[in-house]
Amino acid sequence: MADSCNENEAVFSPPALMLGEIHWHILRASRLMYEKTVVETRGGASGLVVHQGYTEFGREVGRDEINWWVFKKERDIQELRERTSQALEASQKLKEASELLDKGKKPEAYGDLLQTLRRFAEDHAAEINTLHEYILWLAARDVLAPKILFTYRVWGSTRMGDREARFDPGERPNAKEVELLTEIVLGLTSSHGLPVSFKAEYEIGAEMWEQAYDEESANFTIPISRIVRRASAMAFDECAEYFELVRDSLRNILLDIEKFIEQRDFVNDDTFWRAFIEKVTRTPKAEPLLWDCKETLTMWRVDKEPERTSAKVTFCEDVASFANASGGVLVVGVTDKREVVGIGSGHELENRLKFASDVLAKHLDYPRDIFRLRQIVVQDKDGADKVCLVVVVAQACEPVGVNDGAGRYTYPVRRETGLTRVSRDEIFGPKRHMKSDNYDFLRELYQFVHKK
Repeated sequence: MADSCNENEAVFSPPALMLGEIHWHILRASRLMYEKTVVETRGGASGLVVHQGYTEFGREVGRDEINWWVFKKERDIQELRERTSQALEASQKLKEASELLDKGKKPEAYGDLLQTLRRFAEDHAAEINTLHEYILWLAARDVLAPKILFTYRVWGSTRMGDREARFDPGERPNAKEVELLTEIVLGLTSSHGLPVSFKAEYEIGAEMWEQAYDEESANFTIPISRIVRRASAMAFDECAEYFELVRDSLRNILLDIEKFIEQRDFVNDDTFWRAFIEKVTRTPKAEPLLWDCKETLTMWRVDKEPERTSAKVTFCEDVASFANASGGVLVVGVTDKREVVGIGSGHELENRLKFASDVLAKHLDYPRDIFRLRQIVVQDKDGADKVCLVVVVAQACEPVGVNDGAGRYTYPVRRETGLTRVSRDEIFGPKRHMKSDNYDFLRELYQFVHKK
């Protein structure tokens, strides 16, 4: 990493350097995440990257680190919610204050710019410290966790690239690394090490050259004050954008936390599923795209091959067809006539549930869990308790395949005309912009249950 420019020494107050430490933890997590999730294949004499693939861990993370952390890694969702809310409040204040930097007195000398940024950091030391503590807390939980503040979902590739820097992601940063990253956060230096004053001078020079009529008029000198004013505007804009993106990242984390809590409560709420099944039995119309009812699973009743394997594949295709569409629910233990018959009791029930789970684990081709199995006790028409199986299937962000056990794969999708087998590419197209698996369809089921 290049040494920090001595001319910026005046900006390096303790609160300002704390910004560099925050960004160091974020970039370190980003670098380590890349190394763990992506495999690069290099070729040719140049040794350039010719192909990038995902590791097993990369497939688990998927295309959305925020969703991965909130839904799969976080051990205490309430603590994450509280700490993120505090960090969001601090980042909002920093964002608002940084936007006002360009509204004040315009710096006439470069030293004035440094002093303005130094005062900004010192005046908001409490908010910076709150963000610093949040980052350290995340890093202590997992070295990759700070990556949730630096994702493509929020930053995009260009703005991420603008804040990157080369350094060795060791246990802790050295002083020069912190100084350079402080300059990047405050907009004083680009990710390529170019000082903002150089960029300002180049930009003004290019504008003046375009306006020149001949070589003589093109021979000009740019006043230092003009360069400083342009550099100040550029630095203030970069600084404000940084805190805006951090703020937006924290908002996205909280949004995913709320979605996680909502979906967790729905999926685990036996009362909700009981009400859902009861409502389904009173609804005479055919199954919509979001649910299906089956009296039983054929694979539970067939012992001979190849019929048994075929029945397993059929069950998995029913589940995958929901995942490849909008998600949905398969209710087993309810007949086509909407009568509750259940799926058994005692050891028979336990064996059937374990069998269903094992079959899905074996035949579904997907790197992450996309289903939940729930046993729901519902009364039949005579008032007797019956156990139904509810298979809650997430909408997958990538195609879900079904392996028939002999190396052949199908890609079923649920449509109004029924289950249709299509190519993997046909499923991937509509999912191209999806970043994570989700159970968003549960909101529609909730409205169905409570609609009078």
